Amino acid sequence: MSKLTPHKTIWVVSELFFPEETSTAYIMTKISQHLARSRNVHVLAGPASYQDSKIVAQEQVLENIQISRVKVSALDKDKLIQRVRRLLGLSWKLGILLFRKAKKGDDVLLVTNPAPLLILAAVICRMKGLKCYTIVHDVFPENLIAAGLIKPGSLPYKMLRSLFNRAYSRMSVLFVLGRDMQALFEQKLKRFKHKPALHVVENWADIDTIHPMLKQENALIRELDLSRKIVFQFAGNLGRVQGLMELFMIIRSVNNPLLHFVFIGEGAMKNELQQYIREHGLTNITMLSSMPRSKQQEFLNATDIGIVSLQDGMIGLGVPSKSYNILAAGKPILYIGDREGEIGRMVEEAKVGWCFKLQDPAPLQAFLDGLNADSIPTITQMGHTARSLAENQYAKELILDKYSKVFG
Repeated sequence: MSKLTPHKTIWVVSELFFPEETSTAYIMTKISQHLARSRNVHVLAGPASYQDSKIVAQEQVLENIQISRVKVSALDKDKLIQRVRRLLGLSWKLGILLFRKAKKGDDVLLVTNPAPLLILAAVICRMKGLKCYTIVHDVFPENLIAAGLIKPGSLPYKMLRSLFNRAYSRMSVLFVLGRDMQALFEQKLKRFKHKPALHVVENWADIDTIHPMLKQENALIRELDLSRKIVFQFAGNLGRVQGLMELFMIIRSVNNPLLHFVFIGEGAMKNELQQYIREHGLTNITMLSSMPRSKQQEFLNATDIGIVSLQDGMIGLGVPSKSYNILAAGKPILYIGDREGEIGRMVEEAKVGWCFKLQDPAPLQAFLDGLNADSIPTITQMGHTARSLAENQYAKELILDKYSKVFG
């Protein structure tokens, strides 16, 4: 192990962290552990809120990482007004804690959740002489438009865009998740004299814990009695920006008894999707509750093809991290979204799946209706290619090393 830098600390600030199991918590925990091999790392995080995590103290230590947590009211994250109140309170408390604890010359590593913290952290880092690195998982406020929460061209949007763009411009480094996001930030920051360095660092594939397994050996496939079906699976957040209602409408029109669709997860759209299934008597869709990360090997292999979908207007605004573990499981990807997005480009360049647009449903429906038993060898071969891509380009250590090189 490298000798730790004695005085200079990296302050990792994230709403979610270990022992939470959401994507953001997992990613920020692994990055922190990797950086802690050679640097002092202190994490500032919010309380457990998404899972029933067993956090019993305000201060914890995880593999040489000090963790400090702030308390906020337990509000309903699926109710917009309560969520905004919670994020504002959480951002303020994390900002105050960072201001109190960080010393001049320290580094700060943020993630774009909670979003209001970006504005506060930009001011704090400038006041205290801190170098600020930000991992962009979501692009504010543009993602609010895609989610239908704000109108483009409106005064609130213009005000938020000005505030966030200035905050982004004051960062030292922005880690973006794909080439489309990099291009978006080059435009967002064009008018500013000071611009942060932009580094494309993708999310990773957990190739050590997730690997291909035979479908007929999968317990979930047996439980659902799907061994004779071509199974499509969507696993993750059932939210507003995934275009899931449009996808359900397409599935409803599919006339192929060989296909079955499994949706695993929770989110703001889940009740509406379940109601749609009931109203239309859809028997080719199964909806399951979210499963812990420890079950990924099982549920990611309970399919033939993984689904990754994004609503129109999401180019450059987010890169679904689940894509890389679909590759690790040796499954091709059905990508539904803009082809110019990072996942669309990856799928087409590496030939690990198929790309379609939600706003042009006819080609996707024709593709689904055209699948048959003769399609299985092609699906299997694409799965082999997907696993090879995960191993050679997106393995966890390869991606984490990209962060280490930037921090030096």
